Amino acid sequence: MFISTFLLAAGAIAFGAQDPKPGDPAAPKADVDLGRQAFLRYCRECHGEAGDGLGKFSYTTGERPRSFQSGRFKLATTENAIPSDRDLEETIRRGMPGTGMSAWGQVSDAEIEAMTRYVRGFGLGAIRSELDREVAAGELSAAEADAEFLRRTTPGPAIEIPPEPPFDDERRARGERLYLEACASCHGPNGRRLRNDPMPDFEGNRTPPTNIVGGVFKGGNGGAAIYSRLYLGMDGTAMPGYRDAYSKDELWDLVHTVERIIAEGGLGQPEDEAAMAAAATAAQAAAATYDSLFDEPRAERATYDENSASPILLWGGGALLLLVIVGSALLTSRR
Repeated sequence: MFISTFLLAAGAIAFGAQDPKPGDPAAPKADVDLGRQAFLRYCRECHGEAGDGLGKFSYTTGERPRSFQSGRFKLATTENAIPSDRDLEETIRRGMPGTGMSAWGQVSDAEIEAMTRYVRGFGLGAIRSELDREVAAGELSAAEADAEFLRRTTPGPAIEIPPEPPFDDERRARGERLYLEACASCHGPNGRRLRNDPMPDFEGNRTPPTNIVGGVFKGGNGGAAIYSRLYLGMDGTAMPGYRDAYSKDELWDLVHTVERIIAEGGLGQPEDEAAMAAAATAAQAAAATYDSLFDEPRAERATYDENSASPILLWGGGALLLLVIVGSALLTSRR
């Protein structure tokens, strides 16, 4: 009975209840009000008042803001990738570098903590509604729905990040091999992404892989932060986790390789010649198609030399100078 009461109270926020209680059914109304007011002040314009990622400025952020109603978040440090309150609080404080998600480190701790509970409530309500529909359809029993709700919404234990090992020549070589094996197909052999075609997330939103050489990562570019992303991946995106593919030592070798790419601007690997040749062929085909629109082939193409002055600017400047000279002569002759 308690679980059902907890679930109903947790879901109230997603439906705009007057007194929503995200997370804890015994949460003081003042805490809920603080979370709602902070969310409306700092988050609504991008994430939408309903937490659906469709705020009025969402189209300006490049990468669409996450819908909190999914209950899924990109950044976590728990074994089941369901973020802890601390994970969400740190994301709010730090923001997501390289995206439209601003850092709100200047906001008070009380507001951030209340906002975290409020944001989580969107997902709790949406997941509860989904499970209730399955119960009504006879696909789940009430007890099964309660158990599934807890499984999908309860943060797991924090992942264990082992101490950072030394980076010797053997580990350097292994890290480079692992990077080329696991990462280069999207992020490029030099850390400059090969895939410029955006890759879809679970909601169908498409974003290109990160350019590693820039060192700008959504979860931060410290060693522990990079380890967490490699270990868990980023939930709901094309970025997989490698905890089942590589040992903890190998993951640290991969972390060091990523840090090396940032520091050195790449791995010294040759560029992907096949990809570059394909791009050149596509460009030539596009130029040929453009030429076919004209009755006669163009004898020459206009080019731009950044070191030379524009002919238009030269003619315009000359004409202006001539007018100044003529005007001065006329004024002088009338004196």
